[in-house]
Order: sequence, then structure tokens, then C-alpha cells
Amino acid sequence: MSDTSNGRKGLELEETLKEYFWQAGYFAVRGVPFRLDDEDVTDVDVWLYERPAALNRRRLIVDAKNKIKPKAAERLIWARGLQSALNVDGAIVASTDKRPSSHRLSKSVGVTLLDGDAINKLAGAAKLRVADQYSSEEYDGLFKAVDAARRSVEWRTALLGARSSLLTNFGIHSANMALRVAGFFAEQAILAAPKSDQAQVALRGFYSTSAYAAIGLDFVLADLAFQSHEDRRASLITGVRYGNTNVREALMPIRTAIGLVRQHASNGGSIAAQVERGFDEQAARVPAEIIAEYVARLSATDGLYSVARELERNAFKIDIFHFDALSAEARSLLGVFLDFHGVSREKIAHAASGSFNKTSAAAEGGSLFSEDAIRSSKGRSEGP
Repeated sequence: MSDTSNGRKGLELEETLKEYFWQAGYFAVRGVPFRLDDEDVTDVDVWLYERPAALNRRRLIVDAKNKIKPKAAERLIWARGLQSALNVDGAIVASTDKRPSSHRLSKSVGVTLLDGDAINKLAGAAKLRVADQYSSEEYDGLFKAVDAARRSVEWRTALLGARSSLLTNFGIHSANMALRVAGFFAEQAILAAPKSDQAQVALRGFYSTSAYAAIGLDFVLADLAFQSHEDRRASLITGVRYGNTNVREALMPIRTAIGLVRQHASNGGSIAAQVERGFDEQAARVPAEIIAEYVARLSATDGLYSVARELERNAFKIDIFHFDALSAEARSLLGVFLDFHGVSREKIAHAASGSFNKTSAAAEGGSLFSEDAIRSSKGRSEGP
């Protein structure tokens, strides 16, 4: 069997595993790059995020190999090492290997093994073949095509940057990264010709990176669960503004640098005061309150997680849903992110669909443009 055939079967297995875990309730992403110092080291075949309870979050990585000559022992040890490097909660290896020795090794290293029998069952499960969804290769190809037309790599780079942050900076850092990229794709959707292919792809990027931001914020909420609403709100403001929910830790490097200027520069006191004032003014211009107020209310619900699954699923739909077809919760979250970036909700709603049916949206729970839609997510959640 050729390497090409092996490669194709491997990609099909990854897609099957992604769908299996998605239907089991996970948030699943394929092909997540692992980068160190802006250099690609490897990638994770399938990355999983789970919210099993209000206070619990789990991240897992899946290594999938569908080859005639499986090397399960090698993959088990590799996956265990990558699990440790990424500091995630578990690792799974899917291999055609069926040897008892491989199962013994999987137990000794603490990595779950899906062997050949399990893979054959998954491959034969009709419900795991979803015809209305793009595969990950097809989805990424949409962004490559836009870049090719623009003679650029900007869109693909932005998407992979947000995806990569799920591995190395998950939490408030990945949420901030995804928020920036979501703002980029929202602006690109507006700049593109209405109803054009480019506008459609930009909307997909906006949905997907907004989903990444939502699960990053959901992960942060687990650590803030026992804080009061006001304390949660303050921590989230600090996190969105400075990249750390602890205000002392967030500001320590800045205050240290300002202290060095004050101590060693000529006219250090005056210069340090100017730098400090300028920094505080610039930070204050980041409208973190918009996101913090919305997210702080959701700590006891699975609202962010449910909306993230809905948005990611919709981003991959061949016939993508537009704003008026999304749930009220999804429209609310997207509206908050758009407000954060100062992007017009109405222009986004028109960008890819060309029209917006306010009547049908209101009937489903509130218009994208209404404050009621933003408030509607309080105490509510809706599955994908």
C-alpha cells in the first residue's frame, strides 16, 4: 500500500475520531499546531476539551495512526511525552495494533489505547459519517484559497495562530489571541463583497475563533467559580486587559520596568510618571468591561461551552447558518465580541447573507441587535 493511501486513511481516521468525540459531548479540533518560539514542532491530530461539571475542565490529546505496520509502543511513549510537555489531562493513541503487549504498555504509561478492533468499529459506524460538514482539510482549504487569491498567507496564518494557542497558552491568553483573530475576520467579512465566497469564509473564521475564545474564557471561569460576581468581573477585566486575571501578577513586570526607569534614567521620576500614565490610559481604552460583564454571569452554567460547540459546528457546515438562524445565546455572545471590537453587528449580519430577517430572529429568542438578546443568556444554556 502506498504512502499516499496510508496518509489518506490516517486523515479519515482523524476525522472519524473527531466526530466520535464531538458526538460524545467534547469540543474537538483537528490539526492543532504545537509551536515553540514561532517554530512548528509537531501537531496534535485531535485536541479535546471537556466540561464534565461546573468546576471541572479536562483537556486531552489524541494521536491517530492508521498504518499497515503500526508502531503502537512508539506512539504511546511519544503521546505520553507530549501530554507532559503540554500539561494536559490525558492522552489517547488510536492504532491498528492489537497486541496484548501494547495494552500493557498503555496502562503502564497512563495513555489510553484505542486498538484495531475499536478503530474498525468506529470506521464502520454510519452515524460518524457526517455529510453536511466540511472535513478539516476542506475547511482549511477555504482559507488557503482566499490567501491564494489575495497573494497572501494572512488568513491561514491568523486561523492557525488562534488554533495553536489552544495548546500552549490555553485560558485567558488563548482567549485574548482568539478574540483578536475573531475581530480580524469580522472586519474582513465587512470589507468583502456581500454574499461573496470571501465573505462566507471570513464569517466561518469569525465563528470558529469566537468559539476558541469562548472555551478559553470557560476554562478561566473554573478558577473564578468561588469568587463573588464583582470579583469575577474584576478578574476578567484584568485578564482581557493584561493577559492575567491576577492584577498584581499582571502589573508586576510593568511596575518593575517603570521602577527601573525612575531609578536609572535622567529625569527618571518625570519620565516614569509619563510612561505609567500613558500605559494606564492605553489599558483603560481596552473595553474589557463589555466581555467581563457578560462572561461573569455565566460561571454557574455551561453557556459558553454550549455556544462554543454551536459556533464551531456551524463554521464547518457546508451550508453555513447565518446570524438569524443561530440560537439567541450564540447571537448574544457574538454581539458582545463585535461590540468589544467596535464592529457593526448589522454590517456583519448583512455581510455574508445579504439580508437579515429580524422577525424570525426575534421569534427564536431575540434579535442580534437587541439588548434583550445579550441578557437572554443569563441562567440559560442551549446545545449545538
